[in-house]
Amino acid sequence: MRKSVLAMILAGGEGTRLAPLTQKRAKPAVPFGGKYRIIDFVLSNFINSGIESIFVLTQFRSQSLTEHIINAWNVVSTHAKNRFVIPVPAQMQTHDKRWYSGTADAIYQNLHLVRDFTPDLVAIFGGDHIYKMDISQMVNSHVERDAIVSVAAIPVPLEEAKEFGVIQVDEEGRIIGFQEKPENPQPMPGNPDMALASMGNYIFNSSDLIELLEKDSDINTSSHDFGKDILPGLVETGRLFIYNFHENRIPGAEETIPSWRDVGNLKAYYEANMDLKEYQPTLDLYNPKWPIYSYSHCLPPAKFVHNEDVDDGGLMRIGRAVNSIVSDGCIISGSTVYDSVLFNSARVHSYSTIKNSVLLDDVEVAEHCKLKNVIIDKHVKIPDGTVIGYNRADDEKRFHVIDLDVEEGTWLTAIPKAESPSKFHR
Repeated sequence: MRKSVLAMILAGGEGTRLAPLTQKRAKPAVPFGGKYRIIDFVLSNFINSGIESIFVLTQFRSQSLTEHIINAWNVVSTHAKNRFVIPVPAQMQTHDKRWYSGTADAIYQNLHLVRDFTPDLVAIFGGDHIYKMDISQMVNSHVERDAIVSVAAIPVPLEEAKEFGVIQVDEEGRIIGFQEKPENPQPMPGNPDMALASMGNYIFNSSDLIELLEKDSDINTSSHDFGKDILPGLVETGRLFIYNFHENRIPGAEETIPSWRDVGNLKAYYEANMDLKEYQPTLDLYNPKWPIYSYSHCLPPAKFVHNEDVDDGGLMRIGRAVNSIVSDGCIISGSTVYDSVLFNSARVHSYSTIKNSVLLDDVEVAEHCKLKNVIIDKHVKIPDGTVIGYNRADDEKRFHVIDLDVEEGTWLTAIPKAESPSKFHR
């Protein structure tokens, strides 16, 4: 008999490492890939997997995320009572009226939703990663193994593993050790350069989840976190298993090893966007059998205008984009865009050059500008003659700057969001 599954997406983190893109919005609401939000990927994975009962737990700077879910995902709820995507704000539902103190506490404070829905299984996933996954395959693995909890896992470089929960397993995939963000991660057997990391995605038996969270809530010394408290305590049961994400296959990409990106900082976010414009990106947005859904703006197609000869000053006035993603509503007017991602309604005026950059919605670049290795948040207007990405000292005086490649001396400049002209559709 098919198991009923309730999805609960943890989307309440601050995302401080992704600042300034998270100064005014939650990390899952950060735009990505020309037309999406980060949250769209996990939501699309659930819908494409046939799991259509979804609560999204929010907390910090949630207005933009809530508006996006209402605008982009409310159509899901129009056909059946068990088909919904509903944002759930933090409501301090404890006797001491606290915000969520950990991932497990976030679910504990919303156990009434689980009890009301009475599912067989609860899928608890993060809302801030970029990937495609058929979650029904993880559900099947969980049921076949008679697991209490299944943890999606992926190999990561050892030097990066300290940012994750690190897992040790036996030959059957049973978890025999679990450390949350250890200082000295334990490498995988036979591969000293890699560690097996938790993706922060779990499937619980519903009854076990309720019992575990109620017990944890009474422990004063607990941090009420799945990785730190709940999962390590289940190792001795022998019913804590991994699900190997690399074994997951989706329709239309059966021969491809799946890609998963934790866009937790500016460099990772930038590189993930830059990957999309490649001839063969690690994340394929063009697979019609596994679409990524989002809010559809009613915008005209992108336009490229002017094709004039060199003027007296030796300047080209040709509207063109090379090896780039250019979204709806964009106008490339007498300028050149190289190796970049332009979101909806970005506009670049004559004699300007954009290289290796990410321009979010409604960015306008005036004439005679030169931009390189730049992320520009929504609604920013770049004045005539502006140069960014060519003099680090000048960029550091005005904007947020981080290293891209220390050896090559390249840096990334991030420009925060300008105030929106409208309080809606952030």
